[in-house]
Amino acid sequence: MCTSFTWRKDNVLVGMNFDNNGVPFSLSMKDPRQFVVCVGGAPCFGVNSNGSFINHLMVDSNEDGGYKRGKNIVHTIKLMTDILSNKLAQENIGDFLSEKEVVNVPNHSCHSMISDKSGNVWIVEPGRGIMYSPADESSYCLMTNFSLHDYKLSGNIEGSGMDRYKSADYLLSNANDLDVAKAFEILEAAKQSEGEWLTAFSMVYSQKENAVYYCYNGDYQNIQKFVFG
Repeated sequence: MCTSFTWRKDNVLVGMNFDNNGVPFSLSMKDPRQFVVCVGGAPCFGVNSNGSFINHLMVDSNEDGGYKRGKNIVHTIKLMTDILSNKLAQENIGDFLSEKEVVNVPNHSCHSMISDKSGNVWIVEPGRGIMYSPADESSYCLMTNFSLHDYKLSGNIEGSGMDRYKSADYLLSNANDLDVAKAFEILEAAKQSEGEWLTAFSMVYSQKENAVYYCYNGDYQNIQKFVFG
């Protein structure tokens, strides 16, 4: 369904394959400080000019993460909107997540990868918990569509997206360094070209360049570039 990773060595790179089952989506660059892909008018993933990235990937449902309302509760789309608009600044993300309960929006079960300009990563899994991975902990973080929280507990890679995870993990774990071209090679290895879910959009954000490289429909030979103003 989707694959994302954050590489954090000499350069911070964020890669994302958006796998879609035919639902209309759009790329929004109306605000030069934001690069956002929307589905049904709501943000699905994106990055801003400060280097904050967040996505919204499907994951196996968890009853404890279902939608509800309350003073210290925030749903995933609100969290995404606030991060991309910089209403929630990078330096406050960790404290915010420790103080708030994150839940899904109605009729959805998703988890999110959040990364900042330094490569610090938060994995937000409503009903399961928050995992924080500082930039110096490892060279990369990777996520597909199974719960990383459950993987951490069991040690077993299982569930939706495990084949894509293993393919990308092998390449990332054997990379000494990564540039934009190599990041797209990893996305190509995780590309879905058969079945219901097809890779419809791919992007790589480069922190050093403060730019996003992207392409449609798994066409990694026809890459466009967006530079934040």
